Amino acid sequence: MDFNDLLEHAPKNIHIFDGLLKARAMLERHRKIAVSVSGGSDSDTIMDLLELVKPEACELVYVFFDTGLEFDATKRHLDELESKYGVTIKRRRAKKTVAAACRDYGVPFISKDASEMMSRLQRHGFDWNDAPENATVDKYGRCKSALDWYFDCRPLSISGKSKYSIRRHKLLREFIQANAPGFAVSDKCCDYAKKQTAADFQKEFKADLIVNGMRRAEGGRRAGSVQTCFTPSKGCKPDNYRPLWFWTDDDKAAYKEWRGLRYSDCYEVWGLTRTGCVGCPCNSKAEQELEIVEQYEPQLAKAARNVFGASYDFKRRYADYKNENKGRHPNV
Repeated sequence: MDFNDLLEHAPKNIHIFDGLLKARAMLERHRKIAVSVSGGSDSDTIMDLLELVKPEACELVYVFFDTGLEFDATKRHLDELESKYGVTIKRRRAKKTVAAACRDYGVPFISKDASEMMSRLQRHGFDWNDAPENATVDKYGRCKSALDWYFDCRPLSISGKSKYSIRRHKLLREFIQANAPGFAVSDKCCDYAKKQTAADFQKEFKADLIVNGMRRAEGGRRAGSVQTCFTPSKGCKPDNYRPLWFWTDDDKAAYKEWRGLRYSDCYEVWGLTRTGCVGCPCNSKAEQELEIVEQYEPQLAKAARNVFGASYDFKRRYADYKNENKGRHPNV
């Protein structure tokens, strides 16, 4: 279909229309494009959109980073996408799998930011019951940002709230003071399984544009790190483009209906609302979703519980603590 005809038949939706125009222009302005594919609904949408608008003279490569804890349903879906679009999706094994990274460094807890801060404090032998005036860098070494996080001393944002304070998680400091974690906490699993693996791929492919499925509506640390759909290159780094940055869930649904997309069985059959690393404790519904996974891929659910079990247990105790202390703490 001619591109102008495509625009004419597109849904009367500003984000979809704008997405088609911008994606076409972005591909025309770059020589080598690497597209991160996860097998999730966002990356399905991006893949279809790019295949719809890409110019003939366009070196576009799709790549999937296998963390070692991926659904078999996701891998089957990647095969389906390859067949549907007549493309090859490069599969890259993690530099260090999630299971190996968790064994070597620790497991995540609640969020990536909280995991990183708690990990830093643990590495410096932090006493969770120490007083703010005693917890200095002279005593604990170079972990000021983690100390500021724990004692809620980070600079306030315009809204008057500290962006990454421990207070984002109600009663977390009080809980940790009463229940010091008996396991190593870390966010390194994502770093080794995805970030470093992606960096190695970029050294090899040397893309001048990287495309991913990040959306502002996701919220969280990842979405909070950028402000718009496009980040220009810095030094030798490539441009970064996020075609769905401004899209809402309704926009995605409208595009899915228009294009007749079918997501992986994780969505269409199992009823999950996300894919990615199976059982990640940073997902607030991880254990509930594992109950669903057990019905379809029981060995994978078992593996996730073996890897993240200590974090799940700590998270349940934290939830109990909040319920027990609602009446005693006004900030709950």
